Amino acid sequence: MDEVKYMIITETDRLILRTWTLEDLPYGMSLWGNVEVIKHIGLEKPMTREEVLESIKKGIDHQIRNGYQHWAVTLKKSGEIIGACGFNAFHQVKEQERSIELVFHFMPEAWGNGYATEAAEACLNYAHEHIKTDRIIAGVEGGNIRSIRILDKLGFNYMGLVYFEDSKKFEPMYEFRLTPKRR
Repeated sequence: MDEVKYMIITETDRLILRTWTLEDLPYGMSLWGNVEVIKHIGLEKPMTREEVLESIKKGIDHQIRNGYQHWAVTLKKSGEIIGACGFNAFHQVKEQERSIELVFHFMPEAWGNGYATEAAEACLNYAHEHIKTDRIIAGVEGGNIRSIRILDKLGFNYMGLVYFEDSKKFEPMYEFRLTPKRR
């Protein structure tokens, strides 16, 4: 049996953020194939097995090319994947400004435990140290109060409504400016 190869990106007291592998497809299906998760990330229907597999492959490629992706979030105690948190490239800004998009998606059984805040904060710390960017943005599916609270806790500021091509709708947009001292 081949050993599964992934790279640990960062850790917190309770979590490990690591790259996805193709062997993680069942966890990806549990996450992005879940109706409750999907309604909070702006998709009309759960992703199919093929769509999840393609998303994981794109994430792996993005990690190789850019040094970041939406990483698998695992519990330290069990190694179980409970969500995804990390960054996407963001192209809807002025060319002179380098921006990335913070994303976090967690399985419903992980909600309400502070995991999203913990993982997102670890991602911001990682970005300060390892990603060349001027700001981090985050879009929120309208009415997702939990995600808005997380962004508020992390120091994001509301920018207004922005059209997202993937969801085909306007969504609230938040930003976090990286200061030169923090990079």
